[in-house]
Amino acid sequence: MDQASAQRSRNAVSTPAPDEILITRVFNAPRHLVWDAWVTPAMLVHWFGCAAFSTISAETDLREGGNWRVVLRTPNGEDIPSYGTYTVVRPIAHLAFTHQWEKAPVDVNPARHRTLVTVDLHDEGPRTRLEFRQTGLATAASRDSHIGGWCDSMDALADSLSALI
Repeated sequence: MDQASAQRSRNAVSTPAPDEILITRVFNAPRHLVWDAWVTPAMLVHWFGCAAFSTISAETDLREGGNWRVVLRTPNGEDIPSYGTYTVVRPIAHLAFTHQWEKAPVDVNPARHRTLVTVDLHDEGPRTRLEFRQTGLATAASRDSHIGGWCDSMDALADSLSALI
């Protein structure tokens, strides 16, 4: 099984529209902990970003209208910030925010192109089902690149949560 297939086996991935990603994943962690991982800078740096990059910093101003920023570092040492604004914050259930790249991390993801991300969290006993949606992606190639990056992030999030439980 190749890496892309392995990622998708742990993440249920679909593309409901040409500019949209839907990823569902169940984490072996309580909902409040999954929420904290999405909104706490000290936790974000341990999982946010694709496997090829490291995450070197994260900032959050968790309120509607507040901003977030995460800086990824490429293997050659280039810093690639992503950022956005929280549009909906309903602790520990729903988070919506814009997502943009300050500069393009790869050719298919245009700099400063704004997308919308929503994260919904649902209790499944002691586990949490996360439904992730990103809309407004510029092209099919950008959509596919984001699928890979977000699947990497979901895998790293699962590992990070496991270390906390």
